[in-house]
Amino acid sequence: MDNINSLIEDSLDTGAHLNINIKDNSKIKIERRLPFLLIFRNPRPNDKRIVRLVLGESSYIITTEEEDHTGDIGQVIRLLSKRLSKTFGAIMVMEIWMGDEGSNTFKIKTPKTKAPATVDTLADGLKNFCASQRRLDVKIEQTSLRYPSKLEPILTIEQCQEVGAFLLGLEIPPFFLNKENNEFYYLLFRDFKTHFSKVLRKSIYEFIRVQTSFDISNYNVLGSTSISPKAYEIDKQLAEIQDQYQFLLLISPINTMEAKTQFKKNQYTTNPKFLYRLLPIDPDHLKESLFKIDIRSIDDPTLAFLFTDKREEIEKQITMLKERGTRNFMFSSIRLYSSVDKDLYETAKFLLKEIPAEDNSAARWVDCYELAAKCQEEIEYYKKFYPEMDSRVEIKHDIVGMLVSKGQLYIGESFKVPENRVDALVHHEIGTHVLTFFNGKAQPFKQLSTGFADYEELQEGIAVLAEYLVGGLTGDRLRLLAARVVAGHTLTEGFNFEETFHELTQTYNLDIESAFQVTARIHQGGGCTKDIIYLRGLIQLIDYLKEGGELEPLFVGKIALKHVPLMEELKLRGILKPSPLFPRFLLDEKALERLERIKDGVSLLTLIS
Repeated sequence: MDNINSLIEDSLDTGAHLNINIKDNSKIKIERRLPFLLIFRNPRPNDKRIVRLVLGESSYIITTEEEDHTGDIGQVIRLLSKRLSKTFGAIMVMEIWMGDEGSNTFKIKTPKTKAPATVDTLADGLKNFCASQRRLDVKIEQTSLRYPSKLEPILTIEQCQEVGAFLLGLEIPPFFLNKENNEFYYLLFRDFKTHFSKVLRKSIYEFIRVQTSFDISNYNVLGSTSISPKAYEIDKQLAEIQDQYQFLLLISPINTMEAKTQFKKNQYTTNPKFLYRLLPIDPDHLKESLFKIDIRSIDDPTLAFLFTDKREEIEKQITMLKERGTRNFMFSSIRLYSSVDKDLYETAKFLLKEIPAEDNSAARWVDCYELAAKCQEEIEYYKKFYPEMDSRVEIKHDIVGMLVSKGQLYIGESFKVPENRVDALVHHEIGTHVLTFFNGKAQPFKQLSTGFADYEELQEGIAVLAEYLVGGLTGDRLRLLAARVVAGHTLTEGFNFEETFHELTQTYNLDIESAFQVTARIHQGGGCTKDIIYLRGLIQLIDYLKEGGELEPLFVGKIALKHVPLMEELKLRGILKPSPLFPRFLLDEKALERLERIKDGVSLLTLIS
């Protein structure tokens, strides 16, 4: 043990990361000098499941039930506690163990009157979890017996006083185990582990903030700053699967222009036949590979949540590719993008009724080549700040409109826009979609560039907001977004292509060109509700900003609003780096003035430029 003690002393002297096996079935991890230590005496060393409640944290000792205050591990705990207490004035030591079979009570074992904020925070957090479960409750016991009743203490009260340690015990009921049937409820355990990690850090934060000299600003700082190689490998595996297909390209028809010509020739009375690119993947084989990825092995609850969520989204995409051209494609798209709810539908109808169609007959129209040149100019601007931004603009004959995939911009050969929409589209595609791809690519996780689950709604919300901020969100553009929502509603109500088209032209006065494009996009693949996320994403983003949310953190990569606090946590833990690119349009004074108006609260109608 002399060598182990020497390594611990060196770690405490230098702040170096320490993660070693002390002896058989005993392990110590100290990422940096923090005035807390978790202890778990594993009753079943070969069972690696329950021990994961502490494995994702930054300071712990895992050992066996044979160890107590008289043994080597007890000596290590005293050494750590004494050194850290001397440095910071106090240390919190928490032992965690499982309660007896049949127990439904979290038991917090605490001394009298000491660190009430710590105990209350722990109790309140556990009570919040219990509120969503049947039969579980929380009990605070003021006692000197703060260790498993069947064992000897790992640290006696006298030893705590000697080394300056605040000892807390937590007994966790085995509600996720059914020994009688030999069942382990993994999903329930996973949810608890995620919740428990946050509760644990919040309670430790309260102790450190009040009882020690350690300078701490946020409980997330207590999270692990090191990511296991396994987590990076899983991130890579998920990205490699996604790299095998370009989802948006594969669900987009390659004969849209020909289909439009035929539809017009048939007096807008027959449903077009769309053709698609050949699938470069075997969906079933890809799913097999997807579910072989061992996400359960990730101890970090934040990363485990992010990667599990992403795998579910990839599975939905692969299913949609397999179902392309069938009615089932639409049902799978609802699983991925959801459907139009009543409030969104009413908002869309209101916008279409209130916003008059614009007359662009006198406008100068910009073709795909001029637009491509403008977009390339914007790329060159960003390259001055980040040369690794190897984006390009490509004109393709087999797509309609504009499409960003893997940081590259594709523009349909037939695409043209009024001149007053050019800047808006440049900042929509380059200043949002391309920029967030390369910001994400600069981070250690590939998912920040390929996109965490459900990222598209926020992406499109930001992109449309960018159009407003640069003064290019026109009435026709807002009408188009509203029309997509109405078309999404008709799709799920059973309308076919022809019926949706006539609903848009006759009821909402959309011009034939716009109505066809909206209908083609909503019926692509067999019916896809993706286009409803533009207006929905804008509305949700505006609500986020009105509630005090900041815009800049949203450009870290391709994330959803639900990921914002998780990204903040990863930044505080030192895992994410500063983003290399900042949106050009947010440097403009007029754009910032418009942003302030959004934060103050405006109606959608007032966004029209």
